[in-house]
Amino acid sequence: ATATATVPTAFTAGCSVKMTQQDVEDPQFEILKIGQASYRKLIVPQKLNFKVGAQQQEYWDEEEEEGGDLDDQMIYEGNEWVLKLPVPAVFHKFILGSRGANKSKLEMDSGASIKVPHRDEHQDAIWLRARQKQQIYSCKAQVELLCEREEAKLEYTHFIAIPLARETKFRTSVEDFKANVVNQRFEGIDESIFMNTRRLHFTMCMLKLHSHSQVEDMKEALKDLSEQISATADFKKPLIAKMQGLHIMTDDPSNVGVVFTTDRSHAIQNRMNNVADKMFELLKARNLVSQQNLVSQRLLSSDGAHAEVKLHATLMNTKYSWQNRGPDGHRILGAPRETFDASVLMERYGRVDFGEVPLKEMHLSCLDEMADDGYYRSLLSIPLYESR
Repeated sequence: ATATATVPTAFTAGCSVKMTQQDVEDPQFEILKIGQASYRKLIVPQKLNFKVGAQQQEYWDEEEEEGGDLDDQMIYEGNEWVLKLPVPAVFHKFILGSRGANKSKLEMDSGASIKVPHRDEHQDAIWLRARQKQQIYSCKAQVELLCEREEAKLEYTHFIAIPLARETKFRTSVEDFKANVVNQRFEGIDESIFMNTRRLHFTMCMLKLHSHSQVEDMKEALKDLSEQISATADFKKPLIAKMQGLHIMTDDPSNVGVVFTTDRSHAIQNRMNNVADKMFELLKARNLVSQQNLVSQRLLSSDGAHAEVKLHATLMNTKYSWQNRGPDGHRILGAPRETFDASVLMERYGRVDFGEVPLKEMHLSCLDEMADDGYYRSLLSIPLYESR
């Protein structure tokens, strides 16, 4: 038969082989004898140009790199591979499940066995064992997915924020505002719902750091962030917030739980969102926060593509009300949120000016521990602009 002028391309596993018309018309074979049988083996010309798609090659490179990194962490004991997988102890109960049900299912689905240390050992790791590495890969992926799902059940332990209370003039202005409002005796408003002025801050992100290693990773991530911030042109410029007005979280001033003040200028918002974008990427890369968690905290745009942190310094919050506290003075968890009518408050004080506050530093702080100055205990701070 006469070959057509069309030159075919053979595809296999993401590779394309460009074949010439000669190769199609006159394929060459060699004879191989195996035992009593003879076989023909196609001779592939060396001049053939094998092309691997860039996308497939990049995917394979990433897979090999990831697998190689994990292989380096495994050791061979007896006739099994063993991997020590870092998992904060607070997640161990989720891996075990009721009467070990979750652990049994993970082992059955993956083919690997899981050793969870006793709670008294306080170890932030589990051990995976299997005859084949692929079984460990599978088990690791399933454990990480389970932990990601269960993270929502854990309490926040730390947060990243910009302290405002260390600016004396700002703190004094807020204290004067508080005294004036309390003296007005508005219905539903008493001294207990006001934020302690020594704790005033802008929250950037809440965190769930349930192990020492996570806290150390968080510190390293912030050090990396500091290097990135200091390399920007904005780092040479002061960052000053003009704290003006009273604002509420809803559109109904007659049903309010939180009142805050802020700087609503686009310059401040854009600059801090640029910082947040860098920070969120670093935290996600280290598995210190998930995309889902950032969405639940409402820190991202509607499409989840970039940061939209709503800077606000809480002045009043009904969750602090004495009515929500037990006999020991601590807040009752799950107590219904009280609200009040802030219509008259907003009318009289809606345009209050609390003055300017330099946003000098961003801190990693413990949520339930206080320092000697009354602010949350800081574990690490990084500068937001160059001090002069």
